[in-house]
Amino acid sequence: MILECSKGFSFLTRKVNGKPIDDILMIKARNLPSLITGNLADIIITTRGGERQKYFCKVALCTGNQLRLIIDAEKAKSLENHRRYYRIKTAINCRIVDVTRGEEVIPYNPNLYGKIYDINIGGVFMSIETDEKYHQSDLISLTTVLDSNKLELSARVLRVQTGDDGEIVGYRCEFVSISSHKEDMISSYINHLQIEERRIEMEIEKLEKGLSE
Repeated sequence: MILECSKGFSFLTRKVNGKPIDDILMIKARNLPSLITGNLADIIITTRGGERQKYFCKVALCTGNQLRLIIDAEKAKSLENHRRYYRIKTAINCRIVDVTRGEEVIPYNPNLYGKIYDINIGGVFMSIETDEKYHQSDLISLTTVLDSNKLELSARVLRVQTGDDGEIVGYRCEFVSISSHKEDMISSYINHLQIEERRIEMEIEKLEKGLSE
């Protein structure tokens, strides 16, 4: 059996007489699958930063809302860097500085306004406040602010998305020639939003628990 988990987990080491015996993975969640103690399972853990690790483990305890697994940390397998593909919903303003179409560069002075609706370190989905229509392969230069940090980015249009009425609702774009420093800034912003989302989820869970008691 292969399980996947991205929240509600923690790692600890079981000790006997001060000596480490087992590495333990604890998972707390609602409606966990029913597993038999002693059975083997694989579990894929996704961290806040999007890194994915696959662990081979043995079931030590399984209840309706808690799972305790004995893992072999030394045999953990790193999977693909998931953070490049994980998109987080947002609503941040951006400015469009210019667009390159073929060999022609079209500057905007003043800049056009746009809004980013989701982002990962690979690209964005955004709308632009203009009647001008952009095309696949157009290269858009834009600036935005993430956690008080100004970012200057180049994004190539991959897909023009339209609504049921045929009107353009936005553009799916990939970043071009993005530095590792800028990737880290975007990753940090995504982590910040994930932590805030989790905080809100926990507050809701506490409220629902209080109402049910």
